[in-house]
Amino acid sequence: MAGQPDASDPLTLTRWWRAAPDAAEQVRADVDAWAQRVTDSGLLEAFGGTVAAGEPLLDFLERFAAAHWDFRAGRERNLATVPDLTPAQLEAIADAVGPLGLDGTPPPSLDNYDAVIMTGGMVRAGIVKPRHVRELVDAGVSFDEGTFLGAFRPFAGDEVDLASELGVEGDDEFDAMVAGLEKSFGPFPHGEVSEYSDDSPFASWRDVRWKLDGMDVRAVAAPSSEPERRRAHTGDTFRFWAERIPSSIRNVLVVTTPVYVPYQAAVAVEVLGSSTGSQWKRSR
Repeated sequence: MAGQPDASDPLTLTRWWRAAPDAAEQVRADVDAWAQRVTDSGLLEAFGGTVAAGEPLLDFLERFAAAHWDFRAGRERNLATVPDLTPAQLEAIADAVGPLGLDGTPPPSLDNYDAVIMTGGMVRAGIVKPRHVRELVDAGVSFDEGTFLGAFRPFAGDEVDLASELGVEGDDEFDAMVAGLEKSFGPFPHGEVSEYSDDSPFASWRDVRWKLDGMDVRAVAAPSSEPERRRAHTGDTFRFWAERIPSSIRNVLVVTTPVYVPYQAAVAVEVLGSSTGSQWKRSR
């Protein structure tokens, strides 16, 4: 396995985090360094932007990204607007992918983790992420617990047809998560189910656990902290899981898609690191 991360690398935050006395300062430094890489990458110029003198960098990037890069506008990923990008913009994006850590992460640095978290997503993610964890297990990485975290998010757009093609029986993200886990780790025995049902699906939750040889496997649909407005987001799912695990879980591997690593890394530090003191590592 790969060795310890280089603490001087601005991408440390997106790949590895360990609780330490100076953790808060290190997180701020990593975020600032990553933001500076965005400005140095040529992306802003390709989209007609420059940082205004005296304006805080993160404030500017938040405003600029909302105006130029928010192709989802609150919609699910597969319903986002397809932008008409110029050749210069496409080149700038391709050049920035590596320096910004959006092209994948190194392999796990440990041979054993207390837990692995797979983050929910589109229906294909429900199949692919457990498959990746299965490949890690077959390669010799062990986990005491494997949890797929998501929500009761109904399929939208082309997900309905894709679910049928992938053999997913059901109509939401949680159904895809269970199907993916069973394809990679099943067949499962009867699971232990804890759940709460509400008139609003975004306030409902379910936690299904299966005991397999050497690892507990879970599928968790978390409730939203704002069920009247939206489904559970990454922070909601991480927090719900963290509230339902023993304090002995300290080393956590998070499996997600490369392009979401910086955002989910920051959320993981806030929820899993700062709140629980866990150390975690990213894997695509």
